[in-house]
Amino acid sequence: MRITGPCLFALAALFAAAPAAAERAAVIRAGDLKAKPAIDASTVASLAANQSVNVLGRQVGWVQVETGGKNGWVRMLNLRIEAGTGTAKPAPRRAGASPASLFTGSSGKTVTTGIKGMDEEDIRNATPNMAEVAVLASLAVQPAEASANAQKNGLKEHKVEHLKEGSRK
Repeated sequence: MRITGPCLFALAALFAAAPAAAERAAVIRAGDLKAKPAIDASTVASLAANQSVNVLGRQVGWVQVETGGKNGWVRMLNLRIEAGTGTAKPAPRRAGASPASLFTGSSGKTVTTGIKGMDEEDIRNATPNMAEVAVLASLAVQPAEASANAQKNGLKEHKVEHLKEGSRK
């Protein structure tokens, strides 16, 4: 499967909607502050329900926070961003980071996470990060290579009609 221009733009816009100033959040339910954005990372500290934290950045479904002099990562869905507190700086991207960074930890299991903390204005004002678009483009494969890999793994071709603009399913 080849990633097309509109898909690249949408993905890049998601990752580029980079926040800019300090943000505050409250922990929704008690949990662990992790050393890295992974479920199996070591625990830095315990977080209590309703505890206030400073948001430092975001990476996929994780938020980097600071509280009580300790920095670490907490799952995005465990936080409620406090209204009117600005936005946080994005976590720095590691050079050469791969799609494997979308995994939750060393187990290799993936997680689907909704986007929290972005409103309509953030999405409208998002601009593509062309470096990230280039990374996505570098992951694309030629149709023949994709077909050969699918056939090798026993996958069957299935045509899906494109939706017409403005239509929904």
